[in-house]
Amino acid sequence: MMSESKLNNVMKIDEYNAIVNDFNKLTSYSRKSENELKKKYKHLPQSTLGSIISSLVQRSMKHSYRKSPQISSKYHEFYEGLMRDKSKENVILQLSDCQGISPALFARSLLQGVYSDSSLAKKCIKDTTLIEEKDLAYQVFMGIMNDNQYGPYADIIKQSIGLEYELRLERELRLMNITFSDESVLRSRGYDKTPDFKLDVPIAVDGFIVNWVESKALFGDEENHSGYLKEQLTCYWNRFGPGLVIYWFGYLETLDSTPEVNNMFILRTSFPEKSSITQYKMDI
Repeated sequence: MMSESKLNNVMKIDEYNAIVNDFNKLTSYSRKSENELKKKYKHLPQSTLGSIISSLVQRSMKHSYRKSPQISSKYHEFYEGLMRDKSKENVILQLSDCQGISPALFARSLLQGVYSDSSLAKKCIKDTTLIEEKDLAYQVFMGIMNDNQYGPYADIIKQSIGLEYELRLERELRLMNITFSDESVLRSRGYDKTPDFKLDVPIAVDGFIVNWVESKALFGDEENHSGYLKEQLTCYWNRFGPGLVIYWFGYLETLDSTPEVNNMFILRTSFPEKSSITQYKMDI
């Protein structure tokens, strides 16, 4: 039987759809808009709702934004127009709200209009000290730092959180005296795609045999789960057998009905409790 904590972190499809509908009504992708959603869904863990919003922002930008010199030139004109005004505060935040895109994405498109060298524009979005014009450097910096869902600042946050939860999982395995090989060891053995941890000796979780464990520091919805299944999880299953995927910030209830779950791997929202784990001894 699944633990109570696991059940509490599996989201009903109706609630998820309600969040998506409210997100689609937003007119901007600022922190203010994000906080409005968080107030409405304050019963949800902030990590769960924040992860859902992050995924929705990423998809919205991917589907609605079109890169072109004309768009970059237009954004540059808008920027120059506001900068001629006496008030120069949060110019990129204002313009990104008007255009309905994230501040970091607006900043990136703006720099593509400023620099003919696209590689230089990419470097400047990651390191604003490379921008010689001080007002532009400041405005781009403010746009990036006020966008915690898209761009280099958001990427660093996600990488940091991902590492934090991998370390948490590693600690749980060590506390249970479950020996394993991590990604670096597996890659040294020639594997190109590897789970976070391949167990040296399989365990059973609620009777399901687990050979590997994958940590996902996000909310698992149908789209990102489908991507992981195609790019990672099927490969792990083919090479190492059945495993365990942990969506630390919860997942959508419909995932439990997919054919791969409880066959190729099981889903959890935390490391299983000791009472649900059966450990086996290594044959000598």
